[in-house]
Amino acid sequence: MTFFEGESVLIAAGFLAFSGYLDVYLIIIVATVASYVGHGAFFLIAFKRRDAFINFAGKFIKVNLRKLESLMARYGVAAIFISQWIYGFRLMSAAVLGLSRMGKTKYFSCLLISCLIWATICTYAGYFFGTALKDILGDIKDYEKHIVIGVFVVGFIIWLIRYVMKRKNSNNMYTKT
Repeated sequence: MTFFEGESVLIAAGFLAFSGYLDVYLIIIVATVASYVGHGAFFLIAFKRRDAFINFAGKFIKVNLRKLESLMARYGVAAIFISQWIYGFRLMSAAVLGLSRMGKTKYFSCLLISCLIWATICTYAGYFFGTALKDILGDIKDYEKHIVIGVFVVGFIIWLIRYVMKRKNSNNMYTKT
């Protein structure tokens, strides 16, 4: 489990690119490839080892294959793009798409585009954040380290709040009669 979701890391990296420490295009390429490989691995595991994955996932969540197939028929390719933006559901959504038996060529083609769009938007959000701060504050060189740390702290706080809420909701689910 990671403390930082990809968005906060990319926003911080985008800010560092604005500041001249990193290359914006390299950030986008690395983030796209990493996201693509991670999602692709989960998709293939669920696709190739369907029954084993369902048994494993069933220990943690209830998998309703009819509902899953209905959702995939309804949303199809859009699910690849939508799931990229759902916090805490990216990797599981890749597995869900693998269980749905979506074609590998279709999935991996759309996934590449989705990962590239996601990496570009998040990276440039940080880049333009730096531009806006410079316009507001003037020379921000003395504050760059603090700003990057601040982005990570905010990302951690968001993760922590969501984690606690998720744990609280899952505990409530098991205690209700």
